[in-house]
Amino acid sequence: MKNILFNLHLSVSKINKTHLQFIWVLIVLTMLVLGAGAPEDVGGVGIR
Repeated sequence: MKNILFNLHLSVSKINKTHLQFIWVLIVLTMLVLGAGAPEDVGGVGIR
């Protein structure tokens, strides 16, 4: 168990600001692609 926690600590300590920025960019681009492909809401009442 101690070895597992030590390995986990090593993995987390290797994450730096660049990695976090890269992950953030991937999330933002994924959300942009999903939002661009989303269908319009044409149902309901109101001005179209």
